[in-house]
Amino acid sequence: MTAIKRITIGVLASGFAIGTVTHTLHLVNVGWIVFDDAPTWMNVYWTALTALDPLAAVLLIYRRPMGLALGAAIILSDVAINSYALYGLALPFGFLSLQLQTLFCGFLLGAVGFLATKHQAREANR
Repeated sequence: MTAIKRITIGVLASGFAIGTVTHTLHLVNVGWIVFDDAPTWMNVYWTALTALDPLAAVLLIYRRPMGLALGAAIILSDVAINSYALYGLALPFGFLSLQLQTLFCGFLLGAVGFLATKHQAREANR
């Protein structure tokens, strides 16, 4: 694996590690109800990310295709739900946090093809 691919995976895994810390701190400090005004399903989703984010990080390192798929599902849904929380429900969700998540989403989606090429090439040669 090239150095640029290792760095890219490191950045992605670090992003999910940051998400893990963030959701763990919410869980420890405020419980599983992050926002009282949010629907229950949103609070359940945000709490579930406490387990899903580290799983994505580990899978990115050890099972890259699965990690990319899970990571994409997590970050796409997270940006969509957090956008709805901020703009649709006017919850006090951090604008900067949402922008950083959106940037991370773009980075991950852009990296999918780059990181999957070796795996796809290997499968095509079989």
